[in-house]
Amino acid sequence: MIGKENIAAKVIESGGKLSVKSALNPILWLCAIISIPALIAVPFLNNTPSWLIILIISPVLTAILGFLFLLLFDRDKLQSEEYQLKKKSLELIQIKGQDKPMLVEAEEVEAIINPEFGQIENEGGNQ
Repeated sequence: MIGKENIAAKVIESGGKLSVKSALNPILWLCAIISIPALIAVPFLNNTPSWLIILIISPVLTAILGFLFLLLFDRDKLQSEEYQLKKKSLELIQIKGQDKPMLVEAEEVEAIINPEFGQIENEGGNQ
């Protein structure tokens, strides 16, 4: 009993830590919500209806096709939202078309890389 509770607690803890938000998240949630319960129901049915098989396969097939589409045409959408925002911020700092690179203050780059750090300093200084 202790081992099962420990494993369940670790699974719940790991699931809580997972926070990658990409373009595929909605379809992956759909796979979990529809396909997994339908797969669990299959052994309890004598004759598996064809609509149930389609219901199981369609979200998974959509997720695979969506992944392949994004892999070929827009790889950035496979990254997390946080990564995309940081990348865009760094691209905005870099002024394109200049012969000489522009000097950027280290504090500005640190604020982009770790925005919580700047908020903590500001809150600490205000008190």
